[in-house]
Amino acid sequence: MKYQYWLDGFSKLSTSKKNRILADGFTAQDFYFMDESKLKKISYLTEAEVDKITESKRHNDIDGNWSSFQERGINFTTLEVKDYPERIRNITNPPYGLYYIGRLPDENRKTVAIVGARGRSAYGSQIAEQISKELSMRGIQIISGLARGIDADGHRGALNNNGDTFAVLGCGVDVCYPKANKYLYDDIVKSGGIISELIPGTSPKACFFPMRNRIISGFSDVVVVVEARKKSGSLITADFAMEQGKDVYAVPGRITDELSGGTNHLIKQGAGVILSPKDLLMDLDLISDNSSIQSNFMKKILEKDESLVYSLTDFRPINLGTMLEKTSFNIDELINILHSLEAKGLIKEVFPNHYVRDL
Repeated sequence: MKYQYWLDGFSKLSTSKKNRILADGFTAQDFYFMDESKLKKISYLTEAEVDKITESKRHNDIDGNWSSFQERGINFTTLEVKDYPERIRNITNPPYGLYYIGRLPDENRKTVAIVGARGRSAYGSQIAEQISKELSMRGIQIISGLARGIDADGHRGALNNNGDTFAVLGCGVDVCYPKANKYLYDDIVKSGGIISELIPGTSPKACFFPMRNRIISGFSDVVVVVEARKKSGSLITADFAMEQGKDVYAVPGRITDELSGGTNHLIKQGAGVILSPKDLLMDLDLISDNSSIQSNFMKKILEKDESLVYSLTDFRPINLGTMLEKTSFNIDELINILHSLEAKGLIKEVFPNHYVRDL
């Protein structure tokens, strides 16, 4: 591990080059003992990089540095180790090394990322905490970035219900940023873990936060965006999630609200709509038994025409025009059926003439 610690801390090599060294069949230990002439034959290493590597090996106290690191109580894993998280191993350009205090998320359990605006509204704060609470109560792990606002609300919702939550930082794991969230940082260590690909002691920089977002989405089964502006780091997390084949959900908001610009745009792109924590729980099959009971119950209380229209709805909005195309009803008949389904609490009109299931 001391050679892996040396390679990970060697900042003159990019993550992609470190991963390429592994792909070529070399371990960190092989690389450390490789002589300069052989290093120069590696096509993707520049002359300057070879010089820096040689200098580092000559002047680096590898044993002393590794011993000092071990005394800090920080855990360390790399792509060379079996316990490296498989979910992160499989993302594009995974970090060579991961540092963590506490533990890593259990990959056999569902994990949901809750992200959003730092300067969120009181409504956004309430929704994020409520979603986190409902998910945590059903054993789902919550992951976010410890930022102010929605991130903090997501962590808090889990912590207040004895749930497991994890924070991925844009700084070293031993650096709490922002400092105002130190109380959350301390509690997260006890209930989950603090995670970073950056070497301990690294101060936060703007460029580090987009990097960490791919790790947040990588650990997650689902990414939930509660509030976000059109240009937001949360949308970067959502983009990573979609690239990784993960589901993205968004909480809709008024089109006049700046904090709804990003979330409404995600919905327009096809993100799932969350109108209540129940929507997400049903999609995650966490209340499937209850749903089956409800389904059987609904068959008994719905008229034939109501059942047909209800079958067209989902947890993503469907508009009136689409339903007219898929049925033989005229507009007055369809509207009457929709009103009946709304009165029974089975659907909601989320936007004018756009409906989603509410059960």
